[in-house]
This record gives sequence, C-alpha cells and structure tokens, in this order.
Amino acid sequence: MKTIFNISAGILALLFFHIQGIHAQSQISGAIQAENGQPLPFVNVLLLSAADSSLIKGEVSGENGGYRLKNITPGNYLVMASMVGYLEYYSGPILIEGEAGQIDLGAITLSEDVKELKAVEVVAKRPLFEQKIDRLVINVENSITSAGSSALEVLERSPGVVVNRQNNSISVAGKDGVVVMINGKINRIPLEAVVQMLEGMPAGNIERIELITTPPADFDAEGNAGFINIVMRQSNDDGLNGGYTISGGYGRGSTASSGINFNHRRENINLYGDYSFSREAQEQVFTFGRRVMLNGQAVGTDTRSVRDPIQRNHNARLGLDWNLSSKTVVGVLLSGYDNRWSMDALNNTVISRNGLPDTLLSIANDEVNHWQHLGGNLNLQHAIREGETLTFDADYLRYDNVNPTNYFTTYSDGTGAFLFDEQTFSGKSTPLEVGVGKMDYTRRFSEKLKVEAGIKGTLSHFDNDVTVSRVENGISVNDPNLTAKYQLEESIAAAYTSFDIKLDGKSDLKLGLRYEYTSSNLGTIEQPNIVDRQYGNFFPGVFLSRTFNDQNTVNASYSRRITRPTFNDMAPFVIFMDPYTFFSGNAALQPAVSNNVKVDYRFKTALFSIQYAVEDSAIARFQTQVIEGTNQQLIAAENMKNRKTASFTTAFPIQVAGWWRMQNNLIGSWQEVNAYFDGEPVRVSTKNLQITWINLFTLPKDFSAELVGFYQTKGLFGSAAFLPMGALNIGIQKKFGGNGGTLRFGIDDVLNSLKWRGESNFPEYNLVSGFEADFSQRTFKLTYSRNFGNKELKGRRQRATGSEEERGRVN
Repeated sequence: MKTIFNISAGILALLFFHIQGIHAQSQISGAIQAENGQPLPFVNVLLLSAADSSLIKGEVSGENGGYRLKNITPGNYLVMASMVGYLEYYSGPILIEGEAGQIDLGAITLSEDVKELKAVEVVAKRPLFEQKIDRLVINVENSITSAGSSALEVLERSPGVVVNRQNNSISVAGKDGVVVMINGKINRIPLEAVVQMLEGMPAGNIERIELITTPPADFDAEGNAGFINIVMRQSNDDGLNGGYTISGGYGRGSTASSGINFNHRRENINLYGDYSFSREAQEQVFTFGRRVMLNGQAVGTDTRSVRDPIQRNHNARLGLDWNLSSKTVVGVLLSGYDNRWSMDALNNTVISRNGLPDTLLSIANDEVNHWQHLGGNLNLQHAIREGETLTFDADYLRYDNVNPTNYFTTYSDGTGAFLFDEQTFSGKSTPLEVGVGKMDYTRRFSEKLKVEAGIKGTLSHFDNDVTVSRVENGISVNDPNLTAKYQLEESIAAAYTSFDIKLDGKSDLKLGLRYEYTSSNLGTIEQPNIVDRQYGNFFPGVFLSRTFNDQNTVNASYSRRITRPTFNDMAPFVIFMDPYTFFSGNAALQPAVSNNVKVDYRFKTALFSIQYAVEDSAIARFQTQVIEGTNQQLIAAENMKNRKTASFTTAFPIQVAGWWRMQNNLIGSWQEVNAYFDGEPVRVSTKNLQITWINLFTLPKDFSAELVGFYQTKGLFGSAAFLPMGALNIGIQKKFGGNGGTLRFGIDDVLNSLKWRGESNFPEYNLVSGFEADFSQRTFKLTYSRNFGNKELKGRRQRATGSEEERGRVN
C-alpha cells in the first residue's frame, strides 16, 4: 500500500510542479438586449471553440442582460447567444492571446423568431460517449441499437464493462465489485437481483449510464470497481410532458417491452414518474464439463441443460419536488418493482469412468426467482445563503425474494437401463430491510475553494430461510445439514470531508477523506455468531485536473475502496445443477480493500487513460473446487490473496465523411491473481483486450443507422478464465416530422456469436472444468417511441440556485 501512495504522490507532484504552459487568464463581457433596447435576462451565452464549435463554457445573462465569461485561456473562440423565441446570435472569431485582458463585446441584439415564437422545441443531441473528469457517460437515448434493448444489454456493449450472465456478475476495467445505482441511489440487494432487474429494464426509459471508476469521497467507499449510475429519463420542460416507447422482437423466442415517463412542472411543484414492463422468453442452452481423478480412475461429468426461461418485470417510480421557498426544496420519491424469473429445464448428464459411460442422469427441474421491492426517499435541500447548502436524505427499502426449485432425477446405467428416481426440493425465502440516513453540508468560500462534509448511517436486517428436502417413501424429509434460518444484522456509519480547490485558471484539485465503520453479525438460533466482525477504515481520495488549452487536458487520481461480501454470498444457500454439482454461500468471506491510481489525457475529442489497482483479499464469485475424495463440485465465492490489475483505455472518434461518424474504444488490461488451492499458493495472470466499434450514419429523409461491434479476448474471473467472445449489432431508424415519433429496427447479435465460455485448468490440483452458456440469440426488434406534451421551456428554470451543484453531483 505504501508503494501505491508513493506512485500516486509522484504522479500528482509531477503534474502539479512540472506542468508547463501557464498563461494569464482573460475574460469576455457584454450585454444582451431585445430589438426595442430592453435588456434580456436569462439568455444562454456560450463560449465555443472556433475550430469545431465545441462548448468551452457558458453563462446566463443577469437581470440587466449583462454577462461575463471568465478564466479564458489563449485561443480562437466564438460567442453564441440563444433564448427561446429569438434567433441565435453568433459573433465573429475572437482571438485571445497570451496577455491577460478584458474584451467587451458591447450590446448584442437578439431578433425575435416570429415563426417559432408560438411553439419552440429545443433539441440537443449529445454524443454516445462523453468522458468527464471522474466518469464515462453513455447517452443511451441517442443510440439506435439500444432501442428495444434492456439496460443489461446496453451495459454489455459499454466500453470496459463485462457482464457475466452465468455468474450474475458485472466488472469494469477488469475489476469486480461494481455498485449499481439508479438516479444516484444505491440498490442494496444481491448482485444477481440487480442483474435480473437490469435485464427487465427497457433502455427506452434510460437517459444515460455513468461509469464512475474513481468515485470522490462523498460517494460510499463500497465497490472496488466503482459505480454504475443509471439515470432515468426526466424532462425539465414546463407543463405536462413525457414520452412512451413500445418494442417487440423475436429470436429463439419472443421479447417485448414498453415504458412511459411523464413530468408535470408548474410553478413551485414538479411531479414526475415512469413505468416499464418487459417480458423475455428465449431458449437458453448451457453445457458443463469436468474431469477429476478418483480412486485411480479418470471420472468425467458432462451436462447439457436446455432451459426455457421467462423473465417478466414491472418497474415504477413516482416523485414530487416542491420548492417551499427560493431557498428550500423538499422531495419525495416512491419506487418499486415486481420481477419474476421462472424456468423449466431438462438437464442430461453423463458420468464416465476412463472414457466409458458409467451413469446417465436425466433431471427435469423448474425454478422461480421472484423479487419484489418497495422503497421511499425523503429529501430536503436548503440554501443557507449563497454558496452554502444543507441536504438531508432518509430512505427506507424493503425487498422480498422467494426462490423455490424442484428437481426430478432419473438414474440409468451406462447402457441406459433404468435404475431409480429421486425427487429433491431446494428453496429460500429472503426478506431484506434497509434504512439509510444521510446529511451533507456544502459551502463555497470563494471561487477557488469549496468545502463539503457529511455523515451517513445504514442499518440492514436480512433473513435467509433455506430449505433442502428429499422425498423418501413418499414423504418429504428436510436435510438437517442444509436447512436453516439465518439472520444478518449489519450497520455502517460513515463521515467524510472534501475540498475543491481551484489552483489557478487551468488547474483543479479535489482532496477527500472518508471513514466507515462496519459491524456485521450472521447466525442461526442453533449456531449464533457464525460471522461477528467489526472494522473501521479510512478511504482517502485525490483528484487533480489540468487544462493546458481547449485541446489538451490531464486528470490524475488516487482512491481507496472496499468491497464487502454480499448478503447472499455470506448466508448459505444451495442450488443444484445435478446431484454432484451445486452452488453455495460462504460465511467465511472477508471484505476486500483496493488502492487505485488513474491518469487520463484528453487531446481534442480523443481520450487516453491508464489505471493500476491492487486489491487485497479480492472476492471472486462462483469459484470452482472439487471436494476431495468425491466427484462433487462446489461453486461458491472465495477470497483471493490479492488481485493486481493494470489497464489502458483509448477512445477516439473519426469523422469519416459528413454522413459517417465512427467511435473507437480500445481497452487493454493485464491481471494477476494470487490464490490458494488446497492451502498452496497459486499465481495466474493473463492479458485481455476489449474493442468496441461504433458507426453512426446520417441518411437522407430523416433516416439514420448504427453499426456496433465488440470483441474481447481471454480474461480472468477470479482464478478461472473466460474465453474470447464478441457480437455485432445493427439498427436503422426513421424520424417522423410533426412529432410523429421515431421508428427503429434492429438486429442484435447478427452473427449469433455472443456465448459465454469459461474454464478452470489446474490438473495438478485435480481441477479441470469448463462451461459454455448461450443466453441470447440473433434477435430482430422493432421499436416505436414518441414524446408528448409541452415542449416550451420555461426560461426562469435555467437560473442557477444554491442546490445546483448538489443536483449535478447526483446527475
């Protein structure tokens, strides 16, 4: 860890003390007026690069129409002024040279746009990917191939994100431990439930997805790989407005989704909400195999599972924001979902000895995994004075999960002659309650210094009622070794402070320190205190940003993170693939702590990034081991000794032609895992390359198209390896004028190549296994979406308030 601190300190010192090209800062000022000479307040005044018209910074004119654009570095610029109901104004080129100075543009007169005065629709299209100082933003609503997809499918196509559907896990830049948030709120449920929720969440209700790999101190320290924040669509327009989408598709089975969102903003009250429904029923095929040496014989176990799952999801939110005064805003948000996954499967297993069939198993099983959730949030924001705010949040979350599974197994000998039948049941009932209280204080002392501080407390209660039974002589008999009712109580107390410092006109520094204290207790009535641990940790964070000019920017950061075991991973459970292969929990799991260093460089619209992380006691989910002296395979989460990850990211757009724009993302990583097998240290390492290739085509008559491909080479999942995979998606859309909506047609997985494959190859430890999982197939989708309601912006809504920075921190 000392090495990590030294590396980060060296990088920051190098950037801080040896960055060259410091120039004096200039400013541009003026005033906006109407044709009758009256000043125009609340006009958007933007400073643009003269080279490509990209946005540098912006201001809103004051009550007297005046504006001032400060801290402008040398370069060529344009000034643009715009307001609803007026024609846009563009200045001529403005040259800012090395000497500091003030340029007064005088009075700018805006002319009324008579044609558009009655009804104005403001449409701003963002690029698909936006790189910010601490996150990569994926603007889902601008993607054609995302139409009709789920949030999980969008994540699968995102740079650096790996979704392992077989193990219900998500990793970013080669690191596990991702925390998923919805509109800045953490989903405190097991990761498999998060994956199930995202699989049923239509992309049509999503505005953007943020990949936050180096979170600041005001974020929870949970999550070694950072956060994925999914921001739902919400309009800032006045009056009643919203949109709806409906989609249907077919592959080896059907897929359908629909969603609606609305926003009603009037005076001091804003009411908003959304609802979505999805249903997916596509055949899945899994294969598993392993080889072990048992009593001098080579025993092989090969299983082929044909599954007919149905995923049905309902998701809803309803919120209200009320401006009690110019300084105080109170908000209430209710959210919930009802997500049900059910499956009928037929598993055929061949057990061989020295290459010859010995036992045949046919397993018919049905399973239900049903999650229900209801949550409420109360938020209060108060501006004490200009630049000083206090925010309070209180949340209550309730989750309920039932997961019954029935197995009917037929045993035959190697020739297929019937031997006997067996009926088995496994199930769990899991209610989970979470209470969260949070308070944040922010004060801006000057243009160069802002201070934040906050406290947070989280209380969780978790019941896990696990039952495993077998039918003996017509009577169901519980297995006492696998049946129990577990309870977990967990509390987390946290406090943080951070300082935003503007070192000069080009350099920004953010220093943060967070402390978290955790107390966890897991046990049963018969066996209390299976887990009883208390621990506290400090989590520092340092962020430095340097803008050389409008084309060159460098960011550097260091952060310390923690990944706690999930409730399900600690609380024992049992799910059988066959009588010899089963999934289980691991109560002995310890939390993992990582130290992370990252440096980003932006040149024009291209991004280059390097990152290094060391994670002690890294948690690897669904690791495979063979129980000594048997042919039983146990799959459970385990602690590694450590995991080291180095990665680089290159992202750059290419304007091939006026009608063809290309976005290229390349992520390479090296990873080393140090683990234990049978008490002996084992080291595994590999290199991985991920390529995402996006092509956007602008066609005549309001048509456009998109071609997206991705490919990744072999990588690590704990000590196991996943094998190369890739996919190609295409889509075309037509926009109809007069608010006639948008029609999109897409083909997912055109080459039918999206298959998860993995292996564990350690013959010296009697562990050789592999699997292939085909979760999805080539699917044809048709999606229609349309906005409705008032599109006339209310100018006063654009005025900054004391809570804008807090809102921006969430959004």
